[in-house]
Amino acid sequence: MILRNMNCLARMPYRTRHIHVSRNCLQLEKMSLNVALNNLIESLVAFNRQLESETNHHGRSQSRRSRRCPATNHEDLHQNTESRSSRKRPQIDLQYLQRLTLGLQRSNILSASRPLTRNQQVLPSTRNISTKSTVLNGITSTKEEVDVQTQSDHDAAQQTPKEIYYDERETTDVTKLYAFKTSPKGILHNFYDMVSHDLNKKNYKVSPSYKKVSQKSSLWICSYHIYWPEEIKFYAKDTTKAKASHKAALAALKWLKKNNKISNEGVPIIYDKEDIKTVSKKVLPELTLDDATIQDMQKIVDIHESKVTQHIIESDQNEEDDVDLKEDDGELFAEAGDISFRGVTRMRFLGLGQYSSKEKVDLPIAKYKDEFTELLNSNQVIIVKGEPGCGKSTRVPQYVLEAWAREQGQLGEPGRIAVTQPRRIAAISLAERVSSERDESVGHIVGYQVRLNSKFQPTTGRILYCTTGILLRHFQSDPSLSNFTHVILDEAHERDVNTDLLMNLLREAVQRNPNLKVVVMSATIDTTMFSEYFGGAPIIEIPGFTHPVKQFFLDDCKLNVAKTIDMCEQKSPSLVHDDVVRVIKYIHEKKPEGAILCFLPGWEDISKISRMIPERQDLVTYCLHSRLQDSEQWKIFSRPPPGVRKIILATNIAETSVTVDDVVYVIDSGIHKEQRFDAEKGVNCIDSYWISKASATQRKGRAGRVQPGESYHMYTSEKYREFEEYSIPEIMRTSLTKIVLDSKVYSNNVNALDFMKRLPTPPEENATLRAVEDLKDLELLDENENLTSLGKTLAEFQLEPCFSKAMVNAVIFKCVTPVVDIVTLFSSETELFASGLTNKENIKTTKSDFCSSSDHLAMMRIFEKFLEYFDAGDETGARRFCNRFNLVPHRMKLMEKLRKIHFGYIANGLHDVMPLSDDYSDNDELVKAVIFSGVGNILQHRDWDIVKHRLKKNVNVLLTRNNHKATITQESVNFKRQKFPSKFLMYLNETRSNIRRMTLVRESSVVSQLSVLLFSNKNLKIEEVDNNVNCDISSTDPVKIVLEDTTVELICDRK
Repeated sequence: MILRNMNCLARMPYRTRHIHVSRNCLQLEKMSLNVALNNLIESLVAFNRQLESETNHHGRSQSRRSRRCPATNHEDLHQNTESRSSRKRPQIDLQYLQRLTLGLQRSNILSASRPLTRNQQVLPSTRNISTKSTVLNGITSTKEEVDVQTQSDHDAAQQTPKEIYYDERETTDVTKLYAFKTSPKGILHNFYDMVSHDLNKKNYKVSPSYKKVSQKSSLWICSYHIYWPEEIKFYAKDTTKAKASHKAALAALKWLKKNNKISNEGVPIIYDKEDIKTVSKKVLPELTLDDATIQDMQKIVDIHESKVTQHIIESDQNEEDDVDLKEDDGELFAEAGDISFRGVTRMRFLGLGQYSSKEKVDLPIAKYKDEFTELLNSNQVIIVKGEPGCGKSTRVPQYVLEAWAREQGQLGEPGRIAVTQPRRIAAISLAERVSSERDESVGHIVGYQVRLNSKFQPTTGRILYCTTGILLRHFQSDPSLSNFTHVILDEAHERDVNTDLLMNLLREAVQRNPNLKVVVMSATIDTTMFSEYFGGAPIIEIPGFTHPVKQFFLDDCKLNVAKTIDMCEQKSPSLVHDDVVRVIKYIHEKKPEGAILCFLPGWEDISKISRMIPERQDLVTYCLHSRLQDSEQWKIFSRPPPGVRKIILATNIAETSVTVDDVVYVIDSGIHKEQRFDAEKGVNCIDSYWISKASATQRKGRAGRVQPGESYHMYTSEKYREFEEYSIPEIMRTSLTKIVLDSKVYSNNVNALDFMKRLPTPPEENATLRAVEDLKDLELLDENENLTSLGKTLAEFQLEPCFSKAMVNAVIFKCVTPVVDIVTLFSSETELFASGLTNKENIKTTKSDFCSSSDHLAMMRIFEKFLEYFDAGDETGARRFCNRFNLVPHRMKLMEKLRKIHFGYIANGLHDVMPLSDDYSDNDELVKAVIFSGVGNILQHRDWDIVKHRLKKNVNVLLTRNNHKATITQESVNFKRQKFPSKFLMYLNETRSNIRRMTLVRESSVVSQLSVLLFSNKNLKIEEVDNNVNCDISSTDPVKIVLEDTTVELICDRK
């Protein structure tokens, strides 16, 4: 009952408005709570030490707290926040802190907090927490094998076997067994060979016996004597042995099929309902707490009910109004590289000549300059449909600037143009190219801003190339976008989430701000739909400058690609690697010089085809994938020697982001891997899909940049006609949790469904409702779907809400630095290892040197070791460390910058609630539990499985929360783990393939049963022990502890 009371404290409803509990009243409970809470956190140490005993702490100092965020940086954060302490800002509700303190995590948080220091150790005594048996999903097989034999060999010898004769009237259908085009005799023999092997019974193999009916008769009798699943003799007669054995085997197969002992694939089903019932008989782990711990927990409950609750109720009656985020100055959560326009009241006008467009190269768009300028001057929104190579991305911003200077110039509003790009590299490279064309330094008039990096002078800068996410952050503090006169939305055809959100916000902004003008640009765009979305905005079409490209479909191909043609009939595409290599060889042997760009679905296909291409002196092959090292990616731009043909194997990253000038031939597989969010199951699914017609056009266009080219499409023209016109917008296939949270800030708490209906392509309602429920579970939205105080603060974190929640909990449990490090490393999706795609076994080995049971702790320790060199200014040592463990130095430095940003989030958001502390950062189990409190993802171990209709015992099976079998990938330290100290593993992300029916988990950590029980966001229920549970504990009054909406169950005494 104590555990249920503790869990109830953790699940109290969270109010929308602030509950201002006096710190003085909390001080009254410090001493009594301190003793009780301090003992509870110690119960995790026993499990922690069990894992430590098997972990080799490679390169780890005596105390992890010696490797923390540099004190100078941390002090700067507090100094920055103190200067703003008088401002009205969203705060974390103290009721939320108390609930986490008293219920969700049992840590000593009300003792005097110590600041982040170095060389400290916490060595609490170990509490006696034990489990008498370990299970996952509550299932453990017994030591005895399930006996699937219905009678022993001895009994069979004593009884007369049943006899069954072939009967043509028997209607049991066994035709599906002939899928392998094998005779009934061959199927039966193969079947009993498998039975004999699986049951380790050699005498279970079968062979026919023959006997003539009589010497005068021409008829033969064939019999089969089987011993499984029971002893039976099957008889049949016919004019030849072959015909008789055919009928006898058929009689046996029909009987086996009728009794559900053979599958349609001819595989034995060596189990029945009783077998499953026996093996799945639950032996729940017993949770045993010593008396002292139980008393401590009771103290917490008593103090909360008698004192703390009263203060909360009193404060609730005197609530203040909500804090509006829009009252914030917009700089509270500023990141490195951010540009502040606040205080820039007068920009310098440098003269018309400085703002005129510079056109060193003649591009197709130049002919449309006057038409574009006239449309812009007379409309607030225009749509530009520009073909690839027309010059829209570099020239349109300059035309806009020149038009502003001519119309308003020095007397008008300060002109500032934002040009959004979906990718960082595009924003930076375009700013540099335009500045070069204008013979100016980057940042003077034309600059850029991306996350962590910017070059732009607010007093003289006029054109700002930025990522879509940067402009969205401007909207949070400036809904009318008053700091800009023009916004150019480039590459709108990509329809990423941020682009769709921007279009919605821009449509509202032009209504609020009549001086704001918007230009929407794309190479391939549904211009009619977007024109209607912006109230009938005019459209200008600009042709591109490309050489003609000759297009070939499989219909035109004279090569032997029959397998690919057959594949085109399938709904779910799959690549025929041999046919792709055949086309590559054909081009190389039959066509003139020129590089070949081959579009493939994913890395597995790239790697396989790379190995299949023959090694020849006149061929050089390069691979292009987003997770490859930058140095490997840049190789695609190198020119091969004369007489050597370059082959580039790439994913769809080469469709728009990369232009290789010497590409003459394109091979388009027509397939791409795409991640889609399953709202019903709450998981991301990645599978292969056919591309859209727009993507096919983009791929074809890569071949005609510098000379006429050819495009070979690995699909028929008929299949092409079935393609969708455009790709599915990202918002239709992604989790909406962060998007809904952000929408509450943009729209001032407008209903999520109403907000989503305003988008160009509204997502499915069930996906939106799923996101709302997830945010309510995280207590970021209240029951009325309004932002809670916690939600208002976490909306400013540029992270998924579950990661933000974990960082807040880390503040409460005094393990800030390791949790921030783990969130930084695993939220960025940056590949830190140089061989992340090619040598996963080495990655596992490296991580295992630092921690053999947790990928999260291993990567955190690797990162901390790197920071020791980095903070000391030892560039040589840092580079040597990276080389030793095959890490990418500049990506590690990027993580260090992100880490500072994440520290800034919690320092600014929580600085006036409680100090940041690392008092318990050396408790690895607590660190993992705090991460789990945010993400809530758990794998459970089971030691039996059914594989190909066979019951397998003493195996290792991992199940997700949706009861899907999961596979831990090769780079994880828990890959093919045989021994499980606990039956539970925590993980952050999973990817499922519905086509392959496989769930992949790339990172995981073994966590204790107690961590799962205490740190889960789910309700805890107490149930009676049912008959399906082996109740083998000493208690006379046992009960089940069940986490709601999960399969996590334990057993303990009712007390």
